[in-house]
Amino acid sequence: MSVLAPADRWRGVASEEVDEFSPSVAGLLRRRSRRLLASLARPYRTELLVAAVLILVRAAAYLALPYLVGLGIDKGIRPGHTGNLTTLAIIVAALLLALMVNSAANYLFLLLSGRLGADILLDLRRTLFAHVQELSLSFYERYTSGRIISRLTSDVDALNELLATGLTSVITSLISVVAITVILLRLDARLGLVTLVAMPLVLALTWWFRSNSARSYRAVRRAIVLVIVHYVESLGGIRAVHAFRREPRNQEIFEDVNGRYRDANIWSTPVRGLPGGPGPADTWSADRLRPLSTAVL
Repeated sequence: MSVLAPADRWRGVASEEVDEFSPSVAGLLRRRSRRLLASLARPYRTELLVAAVLILVRAAAYLALPYLVGLGIDKGIRPGHTGNLTTLAIIVAALLLALMVNSAANYLFLLLSGRLGADILLDLRRTLFAHVQELSLSFYERYTSGRIISRLTSDVDALNELLATGLTSVITSLISVVAITVILLRLDARLGLVTLVAMPLVLALTWWFRSNSARSYRAVRRAIVLVIVHYVESLGGIRAVHAFRREPRNQEIFEDVNGRYRDANIWSTPVRGLPGGPGPADTWSADRLRPLSTAVL
């Protein structure tokens, strides 16, 4: 149980700041979370299979683009006006077809993944609402309503972002990196090895990014919890606020928690502003290596 700082005495909940767990407890929670997500996704196995096929088709069309460009240069354009225009036209048509297939697969996947994510989150919110109603009164005495609301909204929104963009980025990046590595080593082993030289550095940066992004996410989450807590408690007890003339004190508290939220976002900005833009930590290494591999290919 943590001790509240003097600025947090207004909250009156001393045990709420326990947000760090031992490695064994954290591993148990991750396993339980994965089991919950698997149970929610189980009714949509067919849709998930179709989505996986669309990802494979999209990745294959994407990987075919640089190969077709190289083939067009080698076969259709030659020095001394000896190029074969018929071959070049066929390759250009194949390139346009690959672009169309990539766009169509991407569009269909976004439609399907958006529907799947919405359905899974609908089931999750239904499960969470039923669960919070079954919790004991002692739980609500230890945790403020603001923190519970934050977990039911912002954390679910983070999961929505994972299902909408993060999961497809993970799968696409892994498929692209593996396929590009195999193609590079098959076409030219030396160039392939040159590309893979950057992998240890990328993995080290990935490890740093994962640890710091997790810390920044927790800091921002703790800060927004305080803002939501103060909003909910102040507006829920607005009659008492007016009756006891607590407007100046509430404004003082809000200035403090709002400043913490601002500071947490400023502190997390360098992590989220790394080259390549914000994204799931698991995809960061693949996203850094994929452009380099494509350029070499």
